Amino acid sequence: MMLTAIDLHIHTRKYSGCSFISHEEVIGQAHAARLDGIALTEHGMRWPDEEFKRFRKEAAANGIILINGQEIHARNSRGQSEGEYLIFGLGRSVTEPLCARELVATVHAEGGILIAAHPYKLSRGGRSHYYGAGDLIYNLNIDGIELCHPDHSDMAMKKVRQAMDVMKIPGTGGSDAHKILNIGSCVTLFEKPVRDEKDFLQEIRAGRIRAEKRI
Repeated sequence: MMLTAIDLHIHTRKYSGCSFISHEEVIGQAHAARLDGIALTEHGMRWPDEEFKRFRKEAAANGIILINGQEIHARNSRGQSEGEYLIFGLGRSVTEPLCARELVATVHAEGGILIAAHPYKLSRGGRSHYYGAGDLIYNLNIDGIELCHPDHSDMAMKKVRQAMDVMKIPGTGGSDAHKILNIGSCVTLFEKPVRDEKDFLQEIRAGRIRAEKRI
């Protein structure tokens, strides 16, 4: 069975100041990494529609599916982190400050999906401190969890698999690439063909995906 391989988590320096990747490079690197598609998940915003439309057309001409997403950091009323989330299917950037529950409700109300990004990636604070949501994911109606991520240890992946089993939601793979050669290091494999964003959202909601770590 032919699987569709998509890297669900990529940042470019055009809209993510922490990235070293020029957006002009990503299509060629997607080919080099044997990908069928990539998702751009800039920090705090999605690509503007007209600009993305042109870029998606260029990608399609080169056989690459391009998905417009965003990575949003949720914080509670005290300003404390409640994790980062990959968001797809919205027609706008989420710019308002929201806690995790509010973010989930907002995205679902607007027809989108949320994936908890690297929930168990350790921070410098120690074993119980994470850059992601950690065990808060169990209290959220999310659509998926990032399983394969370059900074997820074996223990982190074990925790994600446990959450996937309990919550009955799929795990995804994404490189969280900020450097060009990292693209494709972790991917999401779709069991059915993905031609556009509609297929992309449908297959994630149906859980017909699995994560793979390639490097």
